[in-house]
Parts: sequence; C-alpha cells; structure tokens
Amino acid sequence: MAENAASRRRRTKDAEVDDLGGCAADDQFVVRALCRGLRVLALFNVDHPEWSLNELARTTKLHKATTYRMTRTMEAEGFLVFDPDTGNYHLGPALIPLSYLAQTQAELERLAKPFLEKLARESGETANLAIEVEGTFIMIASVLTAHTFKPSLPIGRVLTDLNNAHAKLAVAMKPPAERAQFLSRQPVAETKYSLVDRKQIEAELDRVAQEGVAYDMEEHGLGVCSVAAPVFGPNGTLIATISVVGPKERFGPDERKRATEHVKRIAVELSEYLGYRPV
Repeated sequence: MAENAASRRRRTKDAEVDDLGGCAADDQFVVRALCRGLRVLALFNVDHPEWSLNELARTTKLHKATTYRMTRTMEAEGFLVFDPDTGNYHLGPALIPLSYLAQTQAELERLAKPFLEKLARESGETANLAIEVEGTFIMIASVLTAHTFKPSLPIGRVLTDLNNAHAKLAVAMKPPAERAQFLSRQPVAETKYSLVDRKQIEAELDRVAQEGVAYDMEEHGLGVCSVAAPVFGPNGTLIATISVVGPKERFGPDERKRATEHVKRIAVELSEYLGYRPV
C-alpha cells in the first residue's frame, strides 16, 4: 500500500532525530527542535568557525528547510550572524557572555581549589565556593569533610533565597537599591528557623554587612549549619563567597567561633591570591 504524506512526514521527522544521534528519541520531556538547534550550534568551533546553510544541512542530515528555520531563529535571537558577503553563518554576540561566564567559573574553581582543600583540612568540615549569577547563587566547587557526615550540596546547586550564608553575605554587601530588590521577594520558610519577617531579615543583613560574615543556623536545612566569608577580586568587587558547612552537633559556640576564624582567614588568603589589595 502506498505511503501517505502524513506517514512520510512522520518518518522524515523521526529520521532527523535519529540522525542527531538519537537525541532524546524516547524522552517526552525533551524538546526535539531545541535539540536539533543545539546540535547545529555545536558544529561551530575553532577549526570551522563559519558554515554555509548547505553545509549545516548536509552535516546534521537535516532537511534544508528545517536547517534554514533553525538558523533564522538563532539569527533573530543573536546566537548566529549571517554574513551576506560570504553567505556563511558565524556565532553571534548572544553567546559571548555565556562563554565568558563558563570560562570564568572554571578558572575561578581551579584557582580556589587549593584554598578549599586547606579550609576543609584545617576546619575539619566541608568547604564550599559559590558565585552569584543573575540574582541566584550557585555552588561551583566543594571539598568534602573527612567526617562521616557529608552535607548534600552538589556542584551546580542553585540557591534563590536568603536562608543560606552565601546569599545573605552577597546581598548584605550590595548597595541599598540592589539589596531592596532582593528584599522585595517573598520570603521562603524552608525550616522553622528560616527568617521570614522583613524587619528581622533587614537586621540580619545589617549585622552581616558590619561583621563581614554570614551564618546559616539550620535555616536552609534542619541539622545543617554554615558560615560564609567574602572573596574579593582585584578591584575590590565581591566575586565569590566561601563557606564551611557542618552538622549542628559540631557547630556549637566554640566550634562556630573556630569555623568563623578559619573561613575568614582563608577568604582573605584567596582574595589576596586573586589580586585583591585592601587600602
């Protein structure tokens, strides 16, 4: 029996997905069109920085019409640029901040790793490093404690509220207008110790700004405490926060004082290593 047009279109669509390495062929939550578009972007590299439409279609084994729609969409969003003189596409300005951010994170993680290892060794607890990205705070490096208790803070963990030491510290050190933007967010009560009253939160941020350290006393997770200190860059800008995390049983007054001393000292050492020279 002759194959109808609908069947041919379905078969062609499935073939295109298979030609992309079986990209999420059986995953209902993955957007196949986006998968194809990302595969097109991945072709651009140092050895082949420009591609014609025909080359893209031939290499990805997508139909030329599909490839054209992909490139036009990415061109409209600034991810690709079309050169009318050569008839080729090259990467666009929208990718510059993304690539810079990825490189910056990787380099910072590499430079900070020895300091995190030292902090974990001297404090006896897990040491973490976080950065701010568009109003959120992301864990980018961690060195686990030698103790049995190891807090679950995976690399890439995103923190969006003020119930943790990293966010408290970063927000407390911002100018009043930027701090107010964070305070305008609805507080989240993650545990019974989370601060949800606006006046209490403001008082806590004032204290953090004055002392230069921030604490999480079971506010983000029951049984887990932490202390964070700032890491500055050459121009005095806050570029990261570094912390010690431990169970509440090992975070009594004396342990908390020692952990604070450790994290503040290592934060200063890392800042100086990165070129910060306080006046």
